[in-house]
Amino acid sequence: MALLIVLLALGLVQIWGSGGPIQRDGWFANWQQFIYRRTLVRDRQGVGFGLLVLVPALLVALLLALAESALGGLGVLLVSVPALLYSFGRGNFNEAMSGYLRGWYQGDMVAARAAAKPLLKPEDAMEASLADPQALHLLVFRAAAYRAFERIFAVLFWFLLLGIPGAVLYRLSQLAADALAHSEDEGQSTPAILADRDLAARWLWLIEWLPVRVVGFTLAIVGNFAGCYRVWREHLTCRESRTEDIMERYLEGALGGIDSSECSAGAMVSEGERLCGAELEAMQGVLSRALLMWLTIMALYVLFGS
Repeated sequence: MALLIVLLALGLVQIWGSGGPIQRDGWFANWQQFIYRRTLVRDRQGVGFGLLVLVPALLVALLLALAESALGGLGVLLVSVPALLYSFGRGNFNEAMSGYLRGWYQGDMVAARAAAKPLLKPEDAMEASLADPQALHLLVFRAAAYRAFERIFAVLFWFLLLGIPGAVLYRLSQLAADALAHSEDEGQSTPAILADRDLAARWLWLIEWLPVRVVGFTLAIVGNFAGCYRVWREHLTCRESRTEDIMERYLEGALGGIDSSECSAGAMVSEGERLCGAELEAMQGVLSRALLMWLTIMALYVLFGS
């Protein structure tokens, strides 16, 4: 059943390019405002954040149990597929990458940065300098590496480990960490929100610690094993590096040996632009192979493990 749920959800992502009409987060913003206006959470660090992410995840678990009790396997599918779609990352990753590469190869850094904006955090988008294409490329490479991880791989990891509630909990943790981090910019800061901001960031780092290492080992298998495995071993027990830093290092290791000849652009593009483009094209390829490996392992488990 888990494999069928994943295949249906990924199939819809391929059709829509994202979670489509299911990914609507307005309710979460309203839920956050409701929580942090309660007297219960004032001056009590962690209470608001806990309610923010745990209550919806528990409701999904309850809905899943009720659907299974009433409709059996069909009920599980009817709840699980939309819930997993909602849990996947926001935006169209492939479209953003294609738009960025198109602008990059044309030498239009304005268009390239605009296309990559969905991949970047607000503060990174402001730092992206049009005057330094190499710096922009490094920023986009790092952002794309993390986006690929959080939009699909981390969600699937927690789905396979804890089921649909695990996948939903991860996405809600992402949404909460982002909302709390930018609440001051939106004029919504309160003492309770400020107190929970660091907690949300630490919690997100914690629930990404294990899946990012599983992804790193996968990248070593489907990419340059020697280069990626060396980085993977160095960061295996690291308790300080951010997930973004680790994913960037993993992919750099997995792409070892990439050169400009692997770029799909024409000969009119400069050597430096071809090399940068080849890195991003190769990144998409190695991530696709990693996802295919996960699906293959799931299929083999279904066939021989049950």
